[in-house]
Amino acid sequence: MRSASARCTISVSIPTLKEAAAISETIRHAGTVSEGGNSSYGAHPGRPTDKSRNGCCGHATDLISTPMINLPTRKTQTRAWLLAGLVAVLLRGLPDLRYPVGVDQALFCLIGQGLLRGQQLYRDLWDIKPPGIFYIYALIVKAFGPVAWCIGVVDVFWLLAISLCIFYFARRFVGAPAAALAMVFNVVRHCRQGYIHAAQPETFLMLCVFAAWFLLIPAGPGLVPALADASVGPTSLDGAGARRVTGWPFRSWAWADYLRVVVAGFALGAAFWLKYNAVLFFPVLMLVPFLDFREWDRGSSRVKMVVSWKDWLARVWFVGAGFALTVLAVLAYFWASGAWPAMRESQLEVLPRFAAGHFQWRLTQENLSFLVSALRSSQFHLGLWTEIMAPLSLLIAWGRRELRFLAPVFLLALAGYLCAAVQGQFNSYYFETCHPFFSMFWGYLCVKTLEGFQYARRVFGQRGWMLARAMLWLVLASLTFALFSEEGVRVVQQYGFLRDWWRNPEQSYSAYWYQIPLEKLSEKHRIINYLKKNSDPEDEVYVWGYATLINFLAQRGTPSRFLYDWPVMSTWGLPHWCQELVHVLETKRPRYIVVERNDSAPGCTHTTLDSEQYLRLRQCPALTDLLNRQYQPAVNYTDFEIYMLKKSPGYGAGEAVTSDR
Repeated sequence: MRSASARCTISVSIPTLKEAAAISETIRHAGTVSEGGNSSYGAHPGRPTDKSRNGCCGHATDLISTPMINLPTRKTQTRAWLLAGLVAVLLRGLPDLRYPVGVDQALFCLIGQGLLRGQQLYRDLWDIKPPGIFYIYALIVKAFGPVAWCIGVVDVFWLLAISLCIFYFARRFVGAPAAALAMVFNVVRHCRQGYIHAAQPETFLMLCVFAAWFLLIPAGPGLVPALADASVGPTSLDGAGARRVTGWPFRSWAWADYLRVVVAGFALGAAFWLKYNAVLFFPVLMLVPFLDFREWDRGSSRVKMVVSWKDWLARVWFVGAGFALTVLAVLAYFWASGAWPAMRESQLEVLPRFAAGHFQWRLTQENLSFLVSALRSSQFHLGLWTEIMAPLSLLIAWGRRELRFLAPVFLLALAGYLCAAVQGQFNSYYFETCHPFFSMFWGYLCVKTLEGFQYARRVFGQRGWMLARAMLWLVLASLTFALFSEEGVRVVQQYGFLRDWWRNPEQSYSAYWYQIPLEKLSEKHRIINYLKKNSDPEDEVYVWGYATLINFLAQRGTPSRFLYDWPVMSTWGLPHWCQELVHVLETKRPRYIVVERNDSAPGCTHTTLDSEQYLRLRQCPALTDLLNRQYQPAVNYTDFEIYMLKKSPGYGAGEAVTSDR
């Protein structure tokens, strides 16, 4: 026994050439695709395998699991890749500081500001979205105030946060280099989309999804959850070395274990209140961390649980309890505040009408089946190369027997895609729920391409093909140029825009490129300046259109709970809302009414009329009569017209409309 122990010590500290070759071969083939290691899918550096625990230390796998050889180097490399990725993310994301407040973000900001002033969501501040995003924006407005640059700052911080989530998620499956590349691909894709994707509900939803994932897996590098560790209950090892809990979990869990899974339920509840379709992530999050996909690399389609069914059901129960507590707490708050009837009207009556209208409108206008329309929209927003890259990565993983590493990424990407597709309307920012996972495929494919390059270079060198070996560098340079040349020009351009924004923010916002046609930022800022100059802070301004940025930046209150006109003029709105709006305007008599034109949004309102046409065609006769009877034109712009309250019923009759173009 003494001599065997001595031989074991010598072989670990000073490996022979044969053992070193075995180490290299094992690293290439056995479970080291995941740089951080994976205790449920293979040996992890620093954690003894079942063979080393039995005293068998002469194999290469035992040398890999020895902390003195691998762990310090791997930690240093992981930190280096993480730091490099974060620097790249920050450098690419800094130009986002110049983002304007878009139409959606302006509405969120205005409602968030109203919440800070004591108003109630849905009762005093109406919208069709779930409540979560508005309370996040209340925090944003509280932190930064009514400023135009708040969205850019939030987006930069979000990019850093989501990049950390991507890295720590991806390194378990595809390794630190691919994880760092995934961070870069995600930030490049996100920044190319512009301000429209900044601080949307889907972006915050993904932070909740990643938080739930990390809470359901251990703090260490393995995939097997911490609650299945040997220290918390009787365990046994299956044939593949994965730990499986055999005791009843309630007898062995510590308070920290209970808290961990309950907080995961809180995170899923927060995701639900951001977007209801987040529930599509729930079954994946409750299953994937506990599944062993190694049989897929052996030609079988079977998967096994790495914990006992009793333990898994206990986790599901506690996660469900945390989720239910979050949902019930929000409902109880609205009930206690007296806003429940308005919330029920918005979320249970109007929202289903709104969602059903999307499917009917798409079928009527495009004359296509929903499946064909969904595929076309998906290809447009995801990109053809992304759609090709994902199955290509899976094909490579199948050939290299690495499907067990990409299977969890693929399943979460699929859940994210379904989360976007089930809404019926395919806005580009909806796909923020799946882009982080597709970026991991890009990172994996780049690493495998580089590995193939190194292999071909080595083979050509052994055969003496020097010209072919030199041409490989040309191929690699061409691929690198194709991937990053356009992005390099774009980054230089964006930093030029950032410089212009720093010198003159308002001019930068007014001339912002590219802005969607609904923005009209130049005229909005002119109206904001006009209202600041010609009205008092206590004056109210009602905007008939989708231009809530005017109220937010001008700091002028709005008299109605309908902060924009879509609920009144759309086909999914309730019939009595028009009379409700007219009654409020007649009672409160705001000093100015701003009427927008050329703002038709049939994809949302399901009507081709713009705001001005709706009034001119007397779709709501009482509102048109009120505007003609009590207000007079003050300033006329290309896409807006400002009406001012008459001093008396006969004041201003027959006056000409002034122009400030």
